[in-house]
Amino acid sequence: MKRVLEMNFKRTDDKIAKLSVINAREDLTGEEVKTAMENILGANIFLIGGAELAEIHEAKIIRTEEEVLELE
Repeated sequence: MKRVLEMNFKRTDDKIAKLSVINAREDLTGEEVKTAMENILGANIFLIGGAELAEIHEAKIIRTEEEVLELE
């Protein structure tokens, strides 16, 4: 099963920016993610469409399960 951490930030233009981390750890905590998101905001290194990341919006883990089908 794939696990993707999706971190969403509100930008200075009021749009939402999404940063994804593929293969997120199984034991990842909300506190760790919040700290990481605060560090990303503090570093101020992303400029998307002329807008900076302004605040934390939400974070979630997306699990995807793949099943290969046999074709006759």
